[in-house]
Amino acid sequence: MLFFMRYQGKEHRVRVESRHQKLYVAFDGDAEEEIDLVYYGNDCSFIEKNRVFYANVVGDKADYTVWRPQGNLNFTVESEYRRIVGILRGQALEQENHVYAKMPGKIVKLLTRSGAKVQKGEPVLVMEAMKMENEIRSTLEGEVVNICVSEGQAVETGTLLLEIKPEES
Repeated sequence: MLFFMRYQGKEHRVRVESRHQKLYVAFDGDAEEEIDLVYYGNDCSFIEKNRVFYANVVGDKADYTVWRPQGNLNFTVESEYRRIVGILRGQALEQENHVYAKMPGKIVKLLTRSGAKVQKGEPVLVMEAMKMENEIRSTLEGEVVNICVSEGQAVETGTLLLEIKPEES
């Protein structure tokens, strides 16, 4: 699952996946790493590269504080699901750079590539949904930095289709 973590004014993408009873984490698009994370109530231990970190995590919904001997960390976390629900409800998000599937369907054709410049409203892919082909359009002007789907792939509502880096004014 993808999480958006805001720390000291900067947003980080944290992808967490569980496979074969192991936990894998990737930060900001870096290669994923296997980690060992254990929770006991609010206390947790995190083992990475033979180093052990202990922390006490407190918070609710999106705002968290990690109490640790080296100093406290304050950050907010938003799940990809919560962000998608906000988008589907029409809520404005700061600097939203993503294109999501608004309904389940199948990717028929990619109309752009990574590195391509796109205009707001320009078709970026074709998706078949309910036996109709729909053009999915760019939500802003900028450069396509990541295409998250492939032709022939089935997607659910809210699936991240592609990411666009906004053009700086």
